[in-house]
Amino acid sequence: MTEGSRVAGAADPATLRALAAGRSTTRTLSDDLLTHLPDVGDLPTQRALDAWVEQAADTLRALSEALEERLLDLGAAPGRPPAGVDEQVPRDGRPATQAGDAR
Repeated sequence: MTEGSRVAGAADPATLRALAAGRSTTRTLSDDLLTHLPDVGDLPTQRALDAWVEQAADTLRALSEALEERLLDLGAAPGRPPAGVDEQVPRDGRPATQAGDAR
């Protein structure tokens, strides 16, 4: 089954559970990562390590947010387009004609 054949808002419960678990796990890992900052003793090395840890935590948070957005998209009410879908485009994918347009 292709992704295009699914109806908006008709998400598989297992998919929703997996996305929710991923979102929760990435958020928790981000928070946990920031609590484990070892002291290496060398200032340049410490700065590099701190920057890497902060970047990794930011990446995990961004992934968590992306999973949350996908959850919201899949959890949209049937008949309502998921977030980010242009409501001017009909379901058949062709652009809507404008007044005076002879298409």
